[in-house]
Amino acid sequence: MKRRTFLKTFPAAAALAATAGIVPIAVAADGHGAQVIAAQKFKVGDMVVTAISDGYFNMPLDMLQGAGPDDIAALLRQGYQDPENFRAAVNAYLVQSGGENWLIDAGTGGVFGPSLGDVAEVLAALGVMPGDVSKLIVTHMHGDHIGGAIKDGAAMYPNAELVVTKADVDFWTSKDIQAQAPEQFRGGFDLAMGVIAAYQDRVRIVEGEADLAPGLVGRPMPGHTVGHQGVMLESGSDSLLIWGDVVHVAPVQMARPEVTIGFDTDQELAAKTRADAFASVVQSGQKIAGMHMPFPGVGFVEKAGDGFRFVPASWDYM
Repeated sequence: MKRRTFLKTFPAAAALAATAGIVPIAVAADGHGAQVIAAQKFKVGDMVVTAISDGYFNMPLDMLQGAGPDDIAALLRQGYQDPENFRAAVNAYLVQSGGENWLIDAGTGGVFGPSLGDVAEVLAALGVMPGDVSKLIVTHMHGDHIGGAIKDGAAMYPNAELVVTKADVDFWTSKDIQAQAPEQFRGGFDLAMGVIAAYQDRVRIVEGEADLAPGLVGRPMPGHTVGHQGVMLESGSDSLLIWGDVVHVAPVQMARPEVTIGFDTDQELAAKTRADAFASVVQSGQKIAGMHMPFPGVGFVEKAGDGFRFVPASWDYM
């Protein structure tokens, strides 16, 4: 079927696909015409989880540290990726349980340009309006995770409790730390302060392995930011670890966990957290999801030689 024919049949396709766990949405993308992105649904016990694509950004690979450019390029080619044009996914996850909607990360909103900012549109296609979200759980306070939490300075999700870690709030709302940060990162502090201000008395600050919502527990995974956390979902005998930004460039960092990225607040700790996470989920067989893993970002980690590899989960027909 030609693309234009498919787009003409979009309403019917959307109605059919909604019953099968995927919602196609036509969006503008990089001047190349309409692109179809997907919101993929799957079950974790009695919970319904939906992987949501916020879009992508062109990852500046010179931000990677701990491997030379030739090694990075070779690893990307081994992963069938173009080293000259690596596009990093930005994912968020909607959890529906007990009649409630909990959003894990809000995507970028209008912060990073036209190839991103699709979370709210995808939610609307799923029939979830901003006022329907009762919790917005933040893995960490970088712009590609909280930019979509506000719109024109106001809370994007007017009825949601904003759940954030104390360490991240203390760091990103500190004027003293902001003044010492490199200039290109100072705007991130202003964004974090704006998000906290927008949610006001609906901000819940957590520490350690805190209960975030029924069946959801925070897992401290520091290094990328001081308060970076994963979210463990458990329902019945099933579970999913949403590990936030443990990985940014999967073909490189799965094979070489010691490779860090310039966005990491603590490079050494970020590498240790990643190595520990890989070892743990390999041993347990734990299913994981990640905000920068290839969409929908859900799968398993296996040992591969001296490193690891990502195995995408099979399609869940619900």
